[in-house]
Amino acid sequence: MTINYLILAHTNPLQVKKLVEALNQDNVWFYVHIDRKEDALPYQDVLCEFPNLYLLTEEQRQRCTWGGIGIVSATLTMLRLLEEHKRDGYAVLMSGQDYPIRSNAYIRSYFQQNKGVDFISCFPLPSPYWTNGGLDRLRCYKIDLSDRRGDVVLLPSIQSSGFYRLESMKKLAKVLIRKKTGKLRVLLQRKAFPAYLEPYGGDTWWALKTETTSNILAYTQNHQELLTFMKHSNLPDEMLFHSIVQEIYKGSPEKIAHSPTFANWSGLDEPSPRTFEPEDLPRLKNLPFDFLFARKFDANRFPELLETLDEELRKPVTLAI
Repeated sequence: MTINYLILAHTNPLQVKKLVEALNQDNVWFYVHIDRKEDALPYQDVLCEFPNLYLLTEEQRQRCTWGGIGIVSATLTMLRLLEEHKRDGYAVLMSGQDYPIRSNAYIRSYFQQNKGVDFISCFPLPSPYWTNGGLDRLRCYKIDLSDRRGDVVLLPSIQSSGFYRLESMKKLAKVLIRKKTGKLRVLLQRKAFPAYLEPYGGDTWWALKTETTSNILAYTQNHQELLTFMKHSNLPDEMLFHSIVQEIYKGSPEKIAHSPTFANWSGLDEPSPRTFEPEDLPRLKNLPFDFLFARKFDANRFPELLETLDEELRKPVTLAI
């Protein structure tokens, strides 16, 4: 069984290198996507020493604007590469700011003993975990005003009564002032989640069997309108894979477990998890052993934290059978 780490990186090449070093072992492969907004050369310089690492080419890179389709497109590209290379096992989607909190031996043993299970946190929409139940993500079009994080508006279709409310008019005025009128043509179509699929949401990061990722690729290929829907939705990386996995295993909930990546979400529908600091070490130590990774870390601010994780948390631990 291979473990294939799909890493979405957008900052700190040396931290990405440290992540790869921490996870590197036999029968492990890395696929690394660098946000197209970033200079790839520093990453090439520090990652070129790993023969089991594929750095996506310039043509394969995507602009990963926060909340946009770029993360989904980059992930699908890595999944296609994985299928082409025929490396069966698990595909683990990670951020470049993630880090393992278990030893490599433990991680491999965990996947082997839970063979047949997909690890992805899912909940049906609407959900109390998201503002407005997440309905804005299903019913509204996402209009990017710039590449800056959160510089967007969410507008319903002109065929929806919600378009004519004062709040929507204010958002529309913002688009006009910013001279982004060319993006408004999508509002002519009613926005509706595909009727053949139940909408689910959840955390971006997961670990899926390569059999499942092949099914996801086939599903998206056969349902291009689903990708079109996601292209104009807010944070599609938190809906697309979850909805498809739930469809694949409808009626078999035992085949799905929560994500193996722990994140410190401290409020409702926050835009990102909190960065771990040294004082968070006790909490990381006390996490259940079905968490294999955590996010997010900043090696520039707290370099000693990753060293402590290596020394204290990533020691060999026997997985009980």
